Amino acid sequence: MNKMHEVAKYEYTRHVNNRAFWITLFAVPAGILLIMLLSVVITFASIDTDPVGYVDQAGLIKQPQVQPEKTSFFEPFIPLIPYADETSARWAAEDGKIQGYFVIPQGYTDSYQLIYYFNKPLSSEIRTEVDTLIRTNLLAGETIPNFERLTEGSHFTQVSLDGTRIVEENEAAKIIIPMVISFLFVIAVMTSGGYLLQALVEEKENRTMEIVVTSVSPNELMAGKIIGNLSVGLTQLLAWTVVAAAVLISFGDRIPFMQNLQVPWNELILSLLLTLPAFVFTSALMAIIGSTVTETQEASQVTGLITLPIFLPYYFLSLILQNPNGTFARILSFFPMSAPLAMSTRIAITNVPTWEIILVFVIMVFFCLLTIWLAGRAFRRGMLQYSKRVSLSQLFAKEAGRE
Repeated sequence: MNKMHEVAKYEYTRHVNNRAFWITLFAVPAGILLIMLLSVVITFASIDTDPVGYVDQAGLIKQPQVQPEKTSFFEPFIPLIPYADETSARWAAEDGKIQGYFVIPQGYTDSYQLIYYFNKPLSSEIRTEVDTLIRTNLLAGETIPNFERLTEGSHFTQVSLDGTRIVEENEAAKIIIPMVISFLFVIAVMTSGGYLLQALVEEKENRTMEIVVTSVSPNELMAGKIIGNLSVGLTQLLAWTVVAAAVLISFGDRIPFMQNLQVPWNELILSLLLTLPAFVFTSALMAIIGSTVTETQEASQVTGLITLPIFLPYYFLSLILQNPNGTFARILSFFPMSAPLAMSTRIAITNVPTWEIILVFVIMVFFCLLTIWLAGRAFRRGMLQYSKRVSLSQLFAKEAGRE
């Protein structure tokens, strides 16, 4: 066990002391934040805040639009300018002074129908400003109890007939944590798992493994390498989690979508716990591939087959959301590589039985131990025929288990 610890320590320090590790560590969150920032900037920058005119033929508007004291990039303000008649409003629109104008016809309260003449189509921001202006004037002088609450409308909570699923208003926000954790899991697998695979193939190619095994057993070597790379992955996840938490704390109250987002800590902890055995399992598979193939290029080609199951829950996410306790969703939950997203999503949006969560952990731990054991056998067999590829059937052959 001491030797396994030494191997794990060596693997960890070897990767952490590598410049590529630090570049990846900071480049990934920086890239994600940059993409998010660009998408937000592009979205809000595309909002036209030029004035919009209106012609009040019904004599409805007694209280003009009130400009807020403070405006922000995330809450744009569109001025509404009154015009005496349609002719002057049209001239202003044709001259580009306003982006369009709407007409409040006589008898508006009979039909509640507006006419909008535009250079650019009606946007949701313009609609909001217009609705606010008209509603304010229609209700001027009226006393309505709980008016603000009434304007929000009803809040729906959907409950399935069997009582196993409850869908609340913030259903979409619930899957943010599983999606983020799963995305970080994929990045960690692709980086630290790739380090392990590349290292094994290179050490096998230059035959330094033959020297290493003279002082450490194959099982201890494989276990140490997997634990070391697991520690590298955990370091990455921890660093990215700290960055994400810092961003949320610093800017969460400035982003409308994030203002009402509450972090369910129990679901977050379960999601993180699910990634640990999944990462060990995937790393062990990488170790098996690295021990059985003969060239780095060949290993890279096979790696794609390993990462494909990780993305299955992404491809069928809508199906999981529609029927989280269905057969397909449960199958993905019990498979170690797809469990981090599939099971975490189910826990977030429905009531998953405790026994099922425990069973998933038991199965994942079992597969972790099995793949680590197979990695040791693959290494022993690969040492005997380093110039040939080791087949899967040979891993289970009796000769593969002999010391």
